[in-house]
Amino acid sequence: MAEHRTLIAQGSAEQGGEPLCLALETATATASVALLRGQAEVESRRSPPGQHHSETLLPMIDELLAAGGYRLDDIGLFALSIGPGAFTSLRIGLATLKGLAFGSERPAVAVSTLEALALAARRALPDPPEGLIVPALDARRGEVYAAAYAGESLAAPDPDGAGKLLPESVYSPEELGRALPQGGCLVGEGAGLVAPALIDHAPQRWRIEPRAPSVPDAVDVGLLGLAGLAAGRSCSAAQLVPRYVRRAEAEVTRTSERLEAN
Repeated sequence: MAEHRTLIAQGSAEQGGEPLCLALETATATASVALLRGQAEVESRRSPPGQHHSETLLPMIDELLAAGGYRLDDIGLFALSIGPGAFTSLRIGLATLKGLAFGSERPAVAVSTLEALALAARRALPDPPEGLIVPALDARRGEVYAAAYAGESLAAPDPDGAGKLLPESVYSPEELGRALPQGGCLVGEGAGLVAPALIDHAPQRWRIEPRAPSVPDAVDVGLLGLAGLAAGRSCSAAQLVPRYVRRAEAEVTRTSERLEAN
């Protein structure tokens, strides 16, 4: 049974003429979906641990729409977490969204999984940290997908990325330390992989979120998607592409390039 939350009544969601946004997050081990109207969460679902996204995603979306009394035609915006993350999971989310939007002219917004993770962490922390928030996802091989955001910039999602202070890429602990000599607050599942080396090296500059690791969530994807729509950063669903960051091994062999071009 999918975990679910309902934060506002349907009647409240109808007010204000804001587009109804369907947001999907499938980049990590736990998939989530959410409906938002403006800045308000209408309904959300999160898949149980251990279940494959291909089995849970469409049933969660059907349940989400039915719970709110909506049809797919009521959706005015699609928002999708496009990575970085697990390659297969990203492709499932992208294929699902393109199927839902097929034949329609409704806009879609691509959202960085790392920015969604940073926003989720900032919203969850009782005292949002000053300085940098550094979201980190496990990239295997002792590395993480990471970026860095000014904590205050996440209070109002910035679709132009002005608050991003480190490009999204694959980093080892040593590379993160060199790229961010000022340190920051590490958040997400990858934080525990790099935190020991960074904190041992510079305990006065690096810290880790004081709770279970945050995860990117469809609600945060929706908030960023709505900000992107307002800023004119929407496109058709057919134009969305995943952001892998690291190339698949076959591509590395073929091109000798380890990372995707920015």
